[in-house]
Amino acid sequence: MSNLGITAASPDTSAVASRGKIIVMAIIAGAVITNIYCTQPILPLIASELRVNVATVDLVAGAALLGFASGLALLLPLGDRFDRRKLVLGQITLAFGFALAAAFAPGIWSLIAASYGLGVVSCVPQQLVPFAAVMSLPSERGRNVGTVVSGIMVGILVGRTISGVVGAAYGWRAVYGLAATFMIPVWIAAASFLPRGLPTTDLSYGRLLASLWPLARDNRPIRESMIVQALLWACFNAFWVNLAALLANGPRHLSSAWAGGFGLIGAAGALAASLSGRASDRLGARTVIAASIGFVTLSYVLLFGAESSLTLLVIGVVVLDIGVQAGLVSNQTRAFAVDPKAQGRINSLYMTATFSGGAIGVAISGWLMTRFGWTGIVVFGLSLGLAACAIHWVGAPRGTGARSSSDFEAPIEESRISSKQ
Repeated sequence: MSNLGITAASPDTSAVASRGKIIVMAIIAGAVITNIYCTQPILPLIASELRVNVATVDLVAGAALLGFASGLALLLPLGDRFDRRKLVLGQITLAFGFALAAAFAPGIWSLIAASYGLGVVSCVPQQLVPFAAVMSLPSERGRNVGTVVSGIMVGILVGRTISGVVGAAYGWRAVYGLAATFMIPVWIAAASFLPRGLPTTDLSYGRLLASLWPLARDNRPIRESMIVQALLWACFNAFWVNLAALLANGPRHLSSAWAGGFGLIGAAGALAASLSGRASDRLGARTVIAASIGFVTLSYVLLFGAESSLTLLVIGVVVLDIGVQAGLVSNQTRAFAVDPKAQGRINSLYMTATFSGGAIGVAISGWLMTRFGWTGIVVFGLSLGLAACAIHWVGAPRGTGARSSSDFEAPIEESRISSKQ
C-alpha cells in the first residue's frame, strides 16, 4: 500500500494523528460546509426579492446539494491519487469565487448556477474525513471520524443560525458575501495546519472513477450504508429546507432569523456524531444505525404537530438531528472498514449517495410543500424513515448471533510518515 503522510515532529512520530490535529480538521470541515446550508434560512428572502415561488426558490438549495454530490463523485476519488492538502486549498479558493458570484447574481437562474458551483467545490469536509480514518488506530476510528463529522454538523447548524440573523438584518446577498469573506481565514488555517497526504494508489483518474462501481457492487456494507444514509439525509433536508416557509407562513409569521435560530437547537444534537462513533467502536455499526433510523422516524411523528406547537417543533428538531448525525457516522464507519486502501473512493460513493438523496429530498419536498403543505412534508419524512428501516432489516445477518463476515470491520493499516509539509 502507498502511503498517506502527516507532518511529524520527529522520525519516531507515529502515523496516528494527534487529537489536536483531528480537532483542527473538524473546525475546517465545519467552516466550509456552511457554504452549502447558509441558503436554507434565507429562501423566503430570495423568493421575495427575485419574485419566484417556493418550489422554484427551493432549487437554489437543491442545486447546492446536487453540486456537492457532483463534487463528491468527481473530486473525492482524487484524494486517493494526489495530495489532499493541495486539493483542499484549491477547492477553498474556488469556493470564494462562487460565493461572490452568488452574492451578485442578477436573477434566480444565475443564482442556482452559482449555488451549484459552490456546492461542487465545497466537498472539502469529505476530503478530511478519510484523513481522520486513515490516521486513526482501529479502536479509535469511529471516535475520530465522529469528531470530524461533529464539526461538519455544527457547521451546518450554526451556519444556518448566522445566515438567518445576517439575512434578516442585511438581506440575502450579504449572507453570500460573508461566506466568501470567511473563506480567506479558512484557507489560511488549512494551509497552516493540514497534514500533507501521500497517494495510496497510482491509478489514473479514469481508472479511479471506473473502480467505484466494483467497490459498491462487491461490498454489501457499502451499498447498504449508501442507501440508508441517502434516505435519512433526504429526511433531514426535507425538514430544514422548508422550515423557513413553515415559520413565515404559519400563524406566528416568524422571520428568517427565527429559522436560523433553530440551528442552535439542532446543534445540541451534534454531540451525537462523536458519541455514535464511540458506540460504533464498542457495539458495532449496525446497532447504532438501527437506533438512528428509529430516532429519525420518531422525529417526524413529533413534527406532525409542529404547525401548532413550538414545543413539538423544538423536540422534533433535536431528535431528528441526533438520529441523522448518528446515522451519518455509523454508516460511514461501517463503509470505511471494507478497504483501507480505498478510503477516498469509498467516501465518494457514500457521500455522493447521501447528498444525492438530500438533493432529491429537497426537490420533492418543495413540490409537496406547495401542494400539500406541512402535512405532505411529514408524510414524506415518515415514508423515508420506514423505507430505511426495511432496508436495514432485510440486510441483517441471519442465523447465529455472530457478526456476519460481510459486515466485518477491517482494521485500517498504519501508514508511513512524510516529514514534508
